[in-house]
Amino acid sequence: MTSLDAEAFLITTDDGRTLLAEVEATPRPGPSALARWRKAAPAEVVSAALRLAEARRKGRAKFDRADRMWLDPVGVEQSTAEPVARHKAERFRGTPLVVDLCCGIGGDAIAQANAADRVVGVDRDEGMARRALWNAGVYEVGDRLSTVVADALRFPIPDGARIHVDPDRRVEGSRRAAQMLSDYHPGPHALLDLTERARGGAIKLGPASDFDAHFYGDRYEVELISLGGEAREATAWFGDLVTCRRRATRLPEGSTWTDRDGPPGGFAPARSLDAWAFDPDPALLRSGLVESFAEAHDLGRINDATDFLTGPDRVDSPFLAAFEVLDEFPIDVKVLRRALLERNVGTLEIKVRGLEIRPETLRSQLRPKGAESATLLLVGGGRDAPSRAVLARRPPPITP
Repeated sequence: MTSLDAEAFLITTDDGRTLLAEVEATPRPGPSALARWRKAAPAEVVSAALRLAEARRKGRAKFDRADRMWLDPVGVEQSTAEPVARHKAERFRGTPLVVDLCCGIGGDAIAQANAADRVVGVDRDEGMARRALWNAGVYEVGDRLSTVVADALRFPIPDGARIHVDPDRRVEGSRRAAQMLSDYHPGPHALLDLTERARGGAIKLGPASDFDAHFYGDRYEVELISLGGEAREATAWFGDLVTCRRRATRLPEGSTWTDRDGPPGGFAPARSLDAWAFDPDPALLRSGLVESFAEAHDLGRINDATDFLTGPDRVDSPFLAAFEVLDEFPIDVKVLRRALLERNVGTLEIKVRGLEIRPETLRSQLRPKGAESATLLLVGGGRDAPSRAVLARRPPPITP
């Protein structure tokens, strides 16, 4: 029995489901549990159960129905989180056919199947193709999604189809995510070639990748997507799905900002610390649109060396974490400890830009013990400004 067959046994038979349920209910099995399971089932089935149970546990962070899905550790690591996949799929809405190349366990393909008429998932790994098909059934789109085991670069794209591509982003021989597109499989030249074979589509890239070196000009739109304040993906749109050149999108709010929204050539110069400080969302920063956004909202950088913004008024936007400025100090542990004691601060949030300071180390040195909450913004020095600590607090949300 292959490992793939063992996994299939676990989800398609009564005996397999019984074993899997017991393994899932025992997240840290001891020797006695392992021995009991190995008496009831072949060793490869027990190993498959342990692997699938762990993949489902990790998958819960990305999929609402992870507990019923056929997952694999590598597939979960590479997969798109559900909110991000649904957001991208909206651009494919109404498409007669989407070909999802390198479909993996099917996260993007399932979302596309809820928007397009039909989806074909293509993967050279038979296991991934089988998992994607099973997971389509879990999400009740099996009638609109089929899979094919084939090389993505050789798969013929039907006329009129749009494509989605999710290249392998692990450096060969490593589980580490690649930042250089030259380490992707397929690599940048093959990805660019794929953009010539379809009327339009999207290529999934890492948010820290060197996408600027390959996807530039009016032919491409690069969208940086964050989820809950964490940069998750850079999507390179091409063909008839291009709407601008750069876009930042924050989920789950669905807020978006493009190179067409701010003033042309918008530039946010450094200015003196004002009544409010702001920490921009990573999608805004990574997209290179923070300057135009700041200019449009009458904000400037606290200094030339960091991304913290400042302004005279509170700006309420999902793209900004706003802080009311209370005071500023040199970065000196004794001075800061005294300031926290005077303000009765016990719950302390620390944000760092432009400095090699570990928040947890500084927090242990400051030892805040009071009843109030505050935030320290540690700002690296610019050309004409020293490094400093800004003591601030998050304001209460504005109620309608």
